[in-house]
Amino acid sequence: MTPERPATCLNCGSDRVGAYCPDCGQRNVDLRLPARALVVDALEDGLSLDSRMSRTAVPFLFRPGFLTAEWNAGRRARYSSPLRTYLLASAVFFLSAGLAGGPGPRLVRGALDADRAAEARTAAGSAPADGREPDAEVVAAEVHEVREAARSLPLAGTEESHRQLREAGILGRLADDRWKELASLSGTELATRMDAAFRDWIPRVMFFLVPAAALILAALWRRRWLSEHVVFSLHLHAFAFTVFTAMLLARLLPWPAAATTSRALLVLCLPAYLLAGLHRVYGQGWGRTVLKAAVGSILYLVALVVGLVGVAVLALVFA
Repeated sequence: MTPERPATCLNCGSDRVGAYCPDCGQRNVDLRLPARALVVDALEDGLSLDSRMSRTAVPFLFRPGFLTAEWNAGRRARYSSPLRTYLLASAVFFLSAGLAGGPGPRLVRGALDADRAAEARTAAGSAPADGREPDAEVVAAEVHEVREAARSLPLAGTEESHRQLREAGILGRLADDRWKELASLSGTELATRMDAAFRDWIPRVMFFLVPAAALILAALWRRRWLSEHVVFSLHLHAFAFTVFTAMLLARLLPWPAAATTSRALLVLCLPAYLLAGLHRVYGQGWGRTVLKAAVGSILYLVALVVGLVGVAVLALVFA
């Protein structure tokens, strides 16, 4: 679908336009298109940082919905694309989270703590009654036995459970083979692989929440191009990632009370930004905006739970 070119530049209003505006340089196209055309245009725009990012930062942080309204109206030359803004915000967050030890289940730390606890319990139980030092070889053997028992119990399963799974068909046999493979790993090895798989998959699953939110917006605010909802979803998720990054940084504050208060205030920024953005972009009254925002938030939480369950399943499959 090739759209007709506007008679005047949507960014600066010049009427001396062809494929591009000779005054401001913006490509002369109306972006109220199918969503696939929006993605192509954003990729053509490029993902590199430039001076537009500095002009984007202030309205992005402090004027909810402004960038979405500007982009949908065709005034795009001054600001960074929604996709670029989203990718930058998410990259900064996941980099910060990786350095800070999250997001993730932190299973490795739990496995190591369990190993140390097992070692301490076994060593204590192996001490002779007369108070002499326990034999090192005896303690090592008992620690190994306790560890292996603890590691095999959660995943080993029973012969009956394995038999029933293998009788369920080809998918059941594949699942059973995977189950046995994971059960053969030590607790620390399994935790390490699960952590790595979780960190690999959660950014990818989070990216699919963008179209999920756009579809929710499209169901609540009809008679709009889907691309307009996608733009708002990208800006909203980019802001959420920015808030999460700020929450990670708040942990570094040397005053516990200040850190807790800062995180609480940052959490409140999310619903405030959502409501203000919806009001600006869709132009409805506050009553209808709040009601639709509440319904949309519930639907989004359902999508988020499905996404997190998907991450857990993918982590098990690809660990």
